[in-house]
Amino acid sequence: MNLKNSLLASALLATTALSAHAATELTPEQAAALKPYDRVVITGRFTAIGDAVKAVSRKADKDGAASFYVVDTSDYGNSGNWRVTADLYKDNAQQADAPKNRMINGIMELPKDQAVELEPFDTVTVQGFYRSQPEVNDAITKAAKAKGAASFFIVRQVDANQGGNQRITAYVYKADAKKTRSAKSGRDSCRFSSRARSAG
Repeated sequence: MNLKNSLLASALLATTALSAHAATELTPEQAAALKPYDRVVITGRFTAIGDAVKAVSRKADKDGAASFYVVDTSDYGNSGNWRVTADLYKDNAQQADAPKNRMINGIMELPKDQAVELEPFDTVTVQGFYRSQPEVNDAITKAAKAKGAASFFIVRQVDANQGGNQRITAYVYKADAKKTRSAKSGRDSCRFSSRARSAG
């Protein structure tokens, strides 16, 4: 093997090694089950959620994390920059004590078991071309924030047309949202599903 081929082979092996050790993005379920060892915040001008995730991935790689999870994204002042908060996890991360609700743009994302027990004060609907669920969450939480909501739960997400656009509707809740009567009587799931259909 000549020198040129040796250098190419070495470069390929180095690239493969780096890829093999790159931090991976966890799903919400995976992140909820593990304890992070650190929480980091990065700011920058990102054109899309995907760009912010890539920046977090690079930060996680640099810090030696095995995986990461973006827990919050928000506008940073009025500069057009984003503030992105992420949890970092070691390869041998311990199991989490209890799941925590995710914050997106300062709005809490409720799981269904919590949402069905609360009375929403309104709904918000957004429509557009979204390349990923984080982009959907970004749009819906900004709409929820504009209405003064403290939390949200997406009840309907459908294709709006053949062009790839989606129409998403979410219930929004105040910080002091009241318990539903159905939650007290044990009929929460049935009534919640009925309300979700009417919201669409």
